[in-house]
Amino acid sequence: MKLSIHPLARILILVLVVITTAVRSDAQEPTVPRNPEYQKLVELLGDPSFQVRERAHETLAKIGMSARRELAAGLRSPDLEIRSRTRRIYVDLMYEDFEHKLQRFVDDVDGKLEHDLPGWELYKEKIGVSPDERKFFASMVRAEASLLRSMETNKGLAELLQERVKQLQPYGNYTPTGPTIPQVQSIAAVMLGALQLTTAERETLVSPVYNLLNYSKIKSQIIDKPDSDVGKRMTRQWAEIAAKSRNKTLGLMLILNYGFEQAGIKVARDLLTNATSYSTSEQYAAICAARFGGASEVELLLPLLTQKTLVHSWSTPQAGGKLIKTQLRDTALIMLLHLTKQNPKDYGYRFSRPNPVYVYEVYSCGFTEDENRAKSHEKWSIWWKENGKKWLEENSKSKILSDSE
Repeated sequence: MKLSIHPLARILILVLVVITTAVRSDAQEPTVPRNPEYQKLVELLGDPSFQVRERAHETLAKIGMSARRELAAGLRSPDLEIRSRTRRIYVDLMYEDFEHKLQRFVDDVDGKLEHDLPGWELYKEKIGVSPDERKFFASMVRAEASLLRSMETNKGLAELLQERVKQLQPYGNYTPTGPTIPQVQSIAAVMLGALQLTTAERETLVSPVYNLLNYSKIKSQIIDKPDSDVGKRMTRQWAEIAAKSRNKTLGLMLILNYGFEQAGIKVARDLLTNATSYSTSEQYAAICAARFGGASEVELLLPLLTQKTLVHSWSTPQAGGKLIKTQLRDTALIMLLHLTKQNPKDYGYRFSRPNPVYVYEVYSCGFTEDENRAKSHEKWSIWWKENGKKWLEENSKSKILSDSE
């Protein structure tokens, strides 16, 4: 079983790579003179006295990267204690340097300085450069520096993102206390990288990213944040992208689960206006229209009343052993009843169950008999013929007055 790597561990891996590079570089430049004082301190790291070793360790830590060549030489020492201590000093110094770079980046709110953080140019273009956006990016670098670096070359990026999103799945990473919950910043890094992929490559990420964002303990980290929150904005952006994929339903479900009102209306209008075939995707688009929309969306749903595509089958003891079948037109009708503030029970929806996310449970909007379905739709036709025009005029006026206030 593959375990997700802790963000700090990822940083330390990068540090060790730098250390290895430093050792090789030092070995290739033997003629460059070293600082005798620093060299002596490195030698004292192997002194028989613990106090002497500790003082040398503390002094080298304070000197910092100015002693990097002497420390690099210490990494090749035959003395195990010297190698061990120089490695610890190097790791601490590199980590401090890394954090210093991130803080310098966050503080540069006017963007006057040059920064070599991986993935910044892509993030700047796609997400933004505000103070909050800079802070969020810094936390992304802490979590996924290696992945962000891969985005700069774009080499094998699709495969890397697929592998990383698998590693992030909570149920693939169990600990004695339960599944490991990935950071929002790690998911955000995957979503950012996906923006560089082709449409076909991105398709492979739609389902696993949906699984991550729909996981309750991840969703709770995002859903209650303000709409301006960077992680929430990136989630909304991804949901809109997913709603245009082959698996549109998952994008629409994310929009509904997170309550992205404006995105829901936009996607519903685009999808229902341009529909050439009908499936469960149009069902969830109708739900978006009803939950987030108003009078303007009623006429958007009317064409769906002729669509007999079966979208759900369900059984309950209340149905007396009969199968409750929901056609797309049944979902459209109950959503129209919601928009026009009518009771579904008056239209023969015996099994409908209200739901705060989907307006009604998607499986509960059907009928056991075609005869009852026909009566329900006929009743709507009569109501709409008698009241539709007046209702649209009155509710359109109400919307205009509400907007002007």
